[in-house]
Amino acid sequence: MKQTGQGVLQGSEIFFSSPSVRAKNLFYHVLCAGHFFCDSVYSVDREHYDSYLVLHVIKGSLSFLNKDGVEACAREGETVIIDCYKPHSYCTHDKLESVWVHIDGSDTKKLCDDIINTRGNIIRKRNNNNIRESLFKLFNVLGGEKRFFEPEMSLEVYRLILELWNEQDAQGVDKETSRDGIQKVIDYVALHLNEEITVKTMAAIAHMSVTHFSRVFKQKSGFSPYEYVLNARLNTAKELLLKTDMSVTDVAYETGFNSEANFVYCFTKNEGISPGRFRKSWF
Repeated sequence: MKQTGQGVLQGSEIFFSSPSVRAKNLFYHVLCAGHFFCDSVYSVDREHYDSYLVLHVIKGSLSFLNKDGVEACAREGETVIIDCYKPHSYCTHDKLESVWVHIDGSDTKKLCDDIINTRGNIIRKRNNNNIRESLFKLFNVLGGEKRFFEPEMSLEVYRLILELWNEQDAQGVDKETSRDGIQKVIDYVALHLNEEITVKTMAAIAHMSVTHFSRVFKQKSGFSPYEYVLNARLNTAKELLLKTDMSVTDVAYETGFNSEANFVYCFTKNEGISPGRFRKSWF
């Protein structure tokens, strides 16, 4: 559908989609998608449009209020994600060509909020082509180029979200170098579970600052460094409890806990069952 409006130029198109009740409850879905050409008069100011806007700047720039209420600007090649459940506004001060979608459904809110909270509203990568291609694919599907059933559409939206979430490493750190550093840390943790393991030590192994390491490690693994070490200790403890005759005390010290009491507390809190009862469970 051709789009006309204040600041929206000829050649702009927008398409809408009405998801089924099942899709609203279970799947990711697209509410609308557009490919816009805009001039400096273009602006949007809304109380809400219950969804998340993902907009890729092809040419020009987009100014908007970020999650902290401060004006930010996304430029050519960058992607913006905005929580449209909240009051929001954006515009261009020069010209803008963009491809965008409004997405919602399933756990979109949790995923998108995590992206915004950890990465900010602007997604910057050395190569944002995957995001751009994904957005155009969704735009073309809504435009009738190729019909998708709702589960297929859900998969495409999820791929887009993962691409937004899959950060390319900042501060000039090469992606492969970062992956190698994280792998070295994981290997180190596995071999030194019964020793004290600090975030400072882990960051040094990865050749990163503590702050940068903590952020990258959480991005890559889903765990904070502390959570990962604790999880590794508990998983090893479960194996020892089931496969050996070691006492609970010995298992505690073998997996790096400083006392049996601390081990029992952490194990019970995380697993919902004491080490002794876990050992008696049948698998």
